[in-house]
Amino acid sequence: MSESENIIKKNVLGSKNYFKNEIEGKEYSTLLKNRSRRRRASPVENEVQAFICPVCGSSEILIDYVRSEKTCRTCGLVLEENIIDSTVRGTSRDKEGNSYSQNGAPVNISLHDGGMATGFKVRGNLKNKDVWYRLWRLNNQTRVRGTRERNLSRAFTELSLLVSNLSLSKSVRNESASIYRKALDKDLIRGRSISKLMVATVYIACKSCRVPRTLDEMAEVTDVDKKTIGTNYRFLVRELGLKLPIVSPSDYIPRFASKLNLSSEVEVKSIELVNEAQELGLTSGKDPASFAAAGLYASSMILGERRTQTEIARALGVTEVTIRNRFKELNNALDLV
Repeated sequence: MSESENIIKKNVLGSKNYFKNEIEGKEYSTLLKNRSRRRRASPVENEVQAFICPVCGSSEILIDYVRSEKTCRTCGLVLEENIIDSTVRGTSRDKEGNSYSQNGAPVNISLHDGGMATGFKVRGNLKNKDVWYRLWRLNNQTRVRGTRERNLSRAFTELSLLVSNLSLSKSVRNESASIYRKALDKDLIRGRSISKLMVATVYIACKSCRVPRTLDEMAEVTDVDKKTIGTNYRFLVRELGLKLPIVSPSDYIPRFASKLNLSSEVEVKSIELVNEAQELGLTSGKDPASFAAAGLYASSMILGERRTQTEIARALGVTEVTIRNRFKELNNALDLV
């Protein structure tokens, strides 16, 4: 074999060895990547497999990072609470559409600026305290711009007092703020008292959230009479096209049973009597609070925790005559006593 042929042979063998090493290197790097992926995934798998339900023996564990719980998929037993979410998400929503964004507090519609403004308080012994007070006052003034925000600021101040005096929840407060904003957008506030319309929106929100309050209760904590509240209530419902759920007498019973210091047995019995009266059509066209009062009166007598008609009438804001009339209707229909 000539010298030139030997050189060509060496070059061919060298290129073969080079490509062989190249392919083996790529396969080895791919293998390393797969192993690293399995290694990264293995702690979660081992963590899931390490949990076995002590009740049903199932190893199917659901990790819920929203509730911070590990639960058994088979029987629903909570295996661990307050787990730490160590995952990193590139987006604010997962594949199921759940939001995981952590960008501060949500917008509060019961504040005129949505709670997005920045504020501060002047506290302690500060130098130039008068300057800081002027800055604080100027900051509060700049938060209210224009007639709309001024209107909302005053209205929601009234709303805070009403919610506090009536011991209402945050959902009722937000619903009332939403109704007032809709009325303001339709220019229904012009020429009317802000405080009186706000009382009507709270009355509507209570009905919408199934925690109704009577007109007497609303008039008691405000300077607005029942007739004005009723007029504004009908005006807002008509102009805004609101569809409110029908208030049931049973919605009043838990709160007034607690107010009268009655037991849970009396409360349950009252709800049963009222539901039977509704099925018979006795409550149609009647004040729900009056039937709630009659149900509480009848149940308290049946179960030996009797309350007088005067006590119940004072608690529910109805007359004793009304309670007697509703009780007679219940007694005639259900043969109670």
